[in-house]
Amino acid sequence: MKKLLLFLCLMAAIIIISACSAEQEKMLKVSKSSDEFVGENYKTVISQLEETGFTNIKTKVLDDLITGWLTKDGEIEKVEINGDTEFSANDSFQKNSKIVITYHTFPSEEERATKSTDEKKKDIKSTDENKRDTQSTDEKKRETKSTDEKKKATKSTDEKSSKTVEQSTNDTSILTVKNNEDLAALLSVKNENDPIIGKFAKKYVGRIIEFDGNIANMMQHGNYKTRYNILILAGDYNETTFSGPNFQFENVGVIDLNLTGSEIPDSIGAGQNLHITAEVVEYNETSELFRLKPINTEIR
Repeated sequence: MKKLLLFLCLMAAIIIISACSAEQEKMLKVSKSSDEFVGENYKTVISQLEETGFTNIKTKVLDDLITGWLTKDGEIEKVEINGDTEFSANDSFQKNSKIVITYHTFPSEEERATKSTDEKKKDIKSTDENKRDTQSTDEKKRETKSTDEKKKATKSTDEKSSKTVEQSTNDTSILTVKNNEDLAALLSVKNENDPIIGKFAKKYVGRIIEFDGNIANMMQHGNYKTRYNILILAGDYNETTFSGPNFQFENVGVIDLNLTGSEIPDSIGAGQNLHITAEVVEYNETSELFRLKPINTEIR
């Protein structure tokens, strides 16, 4: 009886040990942490994981690249294992664990063509709206002129006062150094905290300005890899001379700049000369930054 009982205990122990060994064979260790995978090429990481023995690897595409300057084609954004985006090197997972690798790449030619078509439609719509606004302004000018002429014919004593209503303000026109003295003065200041800057921003908030400038500095916005804070100075780029307002495009992607020109480079950065069309947003007296919203950016 004792021999039989001993035999049964041994068999049970063997079964338990075998089950544990089989379970351990299904567990695999990752060679790197989740943070170490970020920034690597997704094909390389897939090969490494497959060599380790993982069998359920999938990919997720972020087709958000424009130039491939700071973020490379195929660069990993994150790696998930069973839905978990945080893990350490040598953590163990089952070999059939669901692994999803999210990486950056360029949009397909079809998507680029669609975006280009949409942008052209927006440009056409904007042009039509500007034409309608201009026509409306011209009609107002003609009406004003007609009224003035009637006043001159009936009351010669009102000649001086009637002349003051011959001109009307066109709030939809684009401000340039040729048609706006305030903008010309703004771009001529030497000090970045000149009172003219704040006065201009308050007076023309929401208006569109157009001028020649350059990228003085281009930094990532926060932790984003494809969003930037771009410092713009007036005139051509100069490595030794910096003066005038500190214009800024805040939290923008390269696509938001709406780049145009005969020779658009693969990447942009400090030193690039531009012809800028942008909306006046605000001036921060503390940071001395004059924020603009880009509308059109021509490479020059």
